[in-house]
Amino acid sequence: GAVLALLGSAAAVLTETLDTPIVVDGPWRFTAVTDRLIRIEYDAAKKFVDEPTMAFIRTAPKGRWTGLSFTGLSLTDDNSEEWSTLTTSRVSVRYKSGMPPGNGTVSVTSLENGTYSWSWGDDPSIGNLLGTARTLDGEVETLDLNCNNKVSGAYDNSEMHCTWGLVSRSGWAVVNDTGMPMWTKAWFAESRNTIDVSVFLHGLDFAGAIADFFFASGGANIPPRWALGTMFTRWFNYDSDSVEAMIDDFESRSMPLDAWVFDMNWHTYGPWGSFSWNKNSFPRLQGMLDWIRDRGLKVGANMHEHDGVSTKEDTYDAVCKALGCTPGQNIPFDLYNRTYAIAQEDIAIRPLESTAEKQGIDFSWIDYQQGERDRFEKTRIRNLNPTIVLNYLRYSDQARRGARRRAMILSRWGGLGSHRYPLGFSGDQRHTWRGLAFLPYFTSTSANVGYNYWSHDTVGGSGKDSSDYELSVRWVQTTAWSPVLRFHDKGQGTGGCASTAGCARIVPWDMPTPFFEAVRAAARERDQLLPYIYTACFFATHTGLALVRPMYYEDPADDALYGLYGQYLFGPDLVVSPITQPSGPDAAGFPQAMGAVRWSVYAPRSARGWVDVLNGDLYAGGEAVVGAYGIRDVPSLARQGAVVPRRPWPRGESSLGRAQRPLSAVEFRIMPARAFYTGGRLSGSGAAVDDDGVTIDYRLKKQALLISCAYNFSGRTFSIWVIGRGNFVGRPTKVSLTLSFPQLPPVVLPPHPHPGAPLWESRYDHQLLGSSITTRDVDLSIGTHIQVDLDEAYAPVLPNFVGVLGRIRRARYIKDALDDLNVNYGEHRTNLTSYVLAATAMEPRFAAELPALWEGVRAQVGALKDLKDERRRRFIAADALERGAAAGPGPARRGGARAAEGARHRLNGARARARGGIDFNRAGAGAAAGFEGAATAAALFRRKGSADLTFRGE
Repeated sequence: GAVLALLGSAAAVLTETLDTPIVVDGPWRFTAVTDRLIRIEYDAAKKFVDEPTMAFIRTAPKGRWTGLSFTGLSLTDDNSEEWSTLTTSRVSVRYKSGMPPGNGTVSVTSLENGTYSWSWGDDPSIGNLLGTARTLDGEVETLDLNCNNKVSGAYDNSEMHCTWGLVSRSGWAVVNDTGMPMWTKAWFAESRNTIDVSVFLHGLDFAGAIADFFFASGGANIPPRWALGTMFTRWFNYDSDSVEAMIDDFESRSMPLDAWVFDMNWHTYGPWGSFSWNKNSFPRLQGMLDWIRDRGLKVGANMHEHDGVSTKEDTYDAVCKALGCTPGQNIPFDLYNRTYAIAQEDIAIRPLESTAEKQGIDFSWIDYQQGERDRFEKTRIRNLNPTIVLNYLRYSDQARRGARRRAMILSRWGGLGSHRYPLGFSGDQRHTWRGLAFLPYFTSTSANVGYNYWSHDTVGGSGKDSSDYELSVRWVQTTAWSPVLRFHDKGQGTGGCASTAGCARIVPWDMPTPFFEAVRAAARERDQLLPYIYTACFFATHTGLALVRPMYYEDPADDALYGLYGQYLFGPDLVVSPITQPSGPDAAGFPQAMGAVRWSVYAPRSARGWVDVLNGDLYAGGEAVVGAYGIRDVPSLARQGAVVPRRPWPRGESSLGRAQRPLSAVEFRIMPARAFYTGGRLSGSGAAVDDDGVTIDYRLKKQALLISCAYNFSGRTFSIWVIGRGNFVGRPTKVSLTLSFPQLPPVVLPPHPHPGAPLWESRYDHQLLGSSITTRDVDLSIGTHIQVDLDEAYAPVLPNFVGVLGRIRRARYIKDALDDLNVNYGEHRTNLTSYVLAATAMEPRFAAELPALWEGVRAQVGALKDLKDERRRRFIAADALERGAAAGPGPARRGGARAAEGARHRLNGARARARGGIDFNRAGAGAAAGFEGAATAAALFRRKGSADLTFRGE
């Protein structure tokens, strides 16, 4: 863009109107990257740097300087007291033009709220909401994300690439790019800049800060859709037969699986890193890879590149020739030498990869761990690190060769800019309850630097924790409700523990049945929720807003939403708080799932209100939602009346490779809302994005389909529209469409209007306690509309449905516990059985009796005097005594106990911040979170969902 150069130390005018993105004033250069993201450079030689760095790709600036003013002008050559002020439409920059940068010589201030102001020398930790760091390696349980402190108990800070967040309660954040390597002539080079600082002055508009970062740094590419399904890997001496047997086990147990990842044992024995398959373990290699492909799965492999290329590698001669080395000598790992790096990529690694003609490796798991140094062999580039170089090399290889296949890697954080190379691999964490409680905070906080796809090793504890089945289940549930679900054992499932029964539980079914069923339920729920997950990730390529985000993104001005470490925003319409504490000290090792955890989730102030997904209770907001939860439960909230896209799982369908398939069937679930029970009015909408899931055609050719579902509700009638916009190669021409209405009485379908109209089928789903209506062979390009009524016979008893889902859930836990103990089945248990089977018995008269029936359940259970099993008695009492919210549809109640509990958790968060540490176990147990605001993430998601798809280069 145009550049305004200011020559001389004194000017004839005090103010000047500008219209330019860049201003040069002697050794200073100011760039309005946007109107709130300001780049400040200072170089005495006036040789400014335009080349990209890893943090910023140098997108052409879109901000504009609109004004310049001078104060304190000197009439001499001494201009040390001369101040200049530049303004955009949103911020002002005040600086001493005659002095180099120093404390107090430069400031950036919001024009909208002057309390948001940064000055040169300010501590970056002030108000900062933190970002992320390289790894949980070293089997640490937690990290300290305050970069001023010791970040990891296992590594020096120089190894951790700790990065401050781009959002702050102080209203500003700073990125110091001084001395960071440049990208020039298609490779890395040492920096030429003297001082290079970028200031994010966004106040409390956190979504705006992330959007501006994505503009300046490049968007976060969407991973292949299958990567958001389920992956499995373990460090184990697999061979071709045992690989196939394990995959068959997944299918026979109806466990989802979308990618098989080989750990180190895929390659030749000896070196830690190699590029040659182990021909002894995989004598029919291509046949095995083709078999995996035919099951609908993708293939990944672990890479430890530090060993270089040895003489024993299959591609050694070709690499040696390309590098001009002396034959017969191992080729050292000279990563920062472009010639070596490209030879490794193109000659040693590329032959391993899948092509259109041959199945190979679909992605690399880059497991480099040999030091974050800036020199290899004779090549040194200061401030460069091998993690981000390897990530860039492997990820960009597809684009470098002009392929349309979507790239993906699995690797650690290498510093700001790593968001462009998903997925993240958090390393070898210690698997304990304390380590688990850290993950919701760690995963969500990384959204503050746009790192949206952390994946964590999902496995149970080892040693004394190996029989803690609860820990294994809760770990799976936590990662199932995270960006990536990846089962992995780092080697604690083998070795001497095999003789002492102390090995970690590796395969999901290696635990008693009640716990495995909870694991499978979590994985299957994620699989069915994939349209919701994928759609959120799709729009994140534009907005930067992660699938998993801290609560304060809902309403950054609400103090109640800070310090809430145990729950997070999950996409546009959900809040999730996975349970990360044991049910009690005697739970570990007990083969029956008899643990009940009392857990709270904060329902923030909201005009629309919230529904407890598991319990069906309705809340206006501003209160802690407290409940008792069993082993199968993941506490969560949904916006009342939200439309959540899902993928049905027909009975008998294979559990393998579902994530990569286009949507031939889609369900839109309309969540409960107060208006549905009071005869009020409400509107809502949701959307699902579908595309081929594996190419970049969604970006290059705008090849994607947006399936929108919108409804109006009035009185007792839903009027619902579903339509698709867009197209892609391979799109199903007709789909099966399901609409579901949890915790409502049966719906009445309209008469079939004519032979060509869609034919709808209805059933009352016992798991939903609501109707599910389906029509087949829908042409989404034409769309469909249907009007359904809640059965009028239920009108007088509609309020009785509120909260019934939770009471059925608890009744089922109680009945199972009593059945396992073989407690006598006499008349004293009839109420319990009737409540468990409420959906089966549903009719107006039965619905009228639901409140009394529940009191009958509680009375009958309370009268059981012969329970000698104390553990079981406590479990039953916790479920039976839990009342939930008021059954009636009136104003949500903020009982004194709930208000006090919410205040206590907020106080705990404040105390933790004051002492500079976080007790994640306590924070998780009292998880309170917030969720609403005018400039919220959900509003951005919803705005995108209701408009035509737009695309921006990655």
